[in-house]
Amino acid sequence: MVGIAGRVADTIINNNQYVLIEASLCTRFRTPKSDCSICADLCPMSAISISENGAEIKGECIGCGVCSAACPNGAFMVKERNDKKIIQEIGSKPTGPEARIFRISCERGDASSDLIVSCLGRLTDVLLLEPIRMGASKIEIVQPSCSECPSVKAASHLNGIIQRTLYLYDMLGIERDRIYKKEIPLQGLIKMPEKTVSRRELFGAIRKNAMGVAAASIPDFENNEKGTAKEFRDVIQQRPENLKRTLLLESLRNFSQENGMLKAVYVNANDAILAEIEVTSECTACGVCAALCPTGAITQAQTEDLFSLSFNPHLCTNCQVCVKACMHKAINIKESTLLNLLLKQKEVKLFEGKRKACAACELDFIDKGSDICPLCIDRHKRQTSAVEMLFK
Repeated sequence: MVGIAGRVADTIINNNQYVLIEASLCTRFRTPKSDCSICADLCPMSAISISENGAEIKGECIGCGVCSAACPNGAFMVKERNDKKIIQEIGSKPTGPEARIFRISCERGDASSDLIVSCLGRLTDVLLLEPIRMGASKIEIVQPSCSECPSVKAASHLNGIIQRTLYLYDMLGIERDRIYKKEIPLQGLIKMPEKTVSRRELFGAIRKNAMGVAAASIPDFENNEKGTAKEFRDVIQQRPENLKRTLLLESLRNFSQENGMLKAVYVNANDAILAEIEVTSECTACGVCAALCPTGAITQAQTEDLFSLSFNPHLCTNCQVCVKACMHKAINIKESTLLNLLLKQKEVKLFEGKRKACAACELDFIDKGSDICPLCIDRHKRQTSAVEMLFK
């Protein structure tokens, strides 16, 4: 019989002519508590649907790549002209002491631009950093009348991309006026350069092995095949690389090596591309935050007596799955985030507590003087309340 972990590795990627979807990086796949729908909201063809399987392409996909640019976790990967190849294109453009303006346009913009993308919503922060790093004096985004374009939904993402990039400019000491938009009339199209583990089985395994309240944040799927504890650990540790974040970190490291000191920049939590989190004493050691974190930013460790949570800020994409999944509201997002944590790559210990076995369910929880875990206490309260309602 093929183990759960082995089958996940083979089948978790959904295939499409233009795009690969790494479902395990999608927050909607990992927990039903996630309400993220940015890929579906921006898709110009309304081809993406959200279900218990996460994001799926069910309609006509034109390969614009906007979903790839929009997803913070890198769940969508363009097959042909991905970010890595576009960065190579940028690096092949002539630069020199004249420090010329680097022009970017969409397919319905200016055909003479240095870089042409399918839609301006396809741009990412790293694609707006690399021209500057390669010697361009300014970046001019040639923007046709997006309101008249069929891809108007996708193009609406552009302002957010620019704003997030400007925060990075601030950190790197790049003047904000080195990137700007130039509006032009809408043009004609420019020719562009050329078995498995089901989600039901995966969550069934996680549910059976999760401690305490973890099961409450995981879909309750019946699973006939019982996975071992080792298989469960293998499943939750399989987190594919978020290539989008990897490319950004590489670009930022190159900048910092070339330019030296970075400025400390704090960004409002709602606008940040990472988060600073803190864990309160309400933590029960259920481990659901670490199990459901799509990028592996939160990790847990256990010894015979202790349970601890650690955090790697540079891997965090501010998806807030950990906050939404925590039944006891023990995880908080700080109001502002130090953007420079992207480059520090230093693990932070969030929480540590003494483990204890519950006298009722025998699952481990954090010892706070009670012999009964919070989940069993909560279950007892609900049962008592239900009985009282019957006799009212």
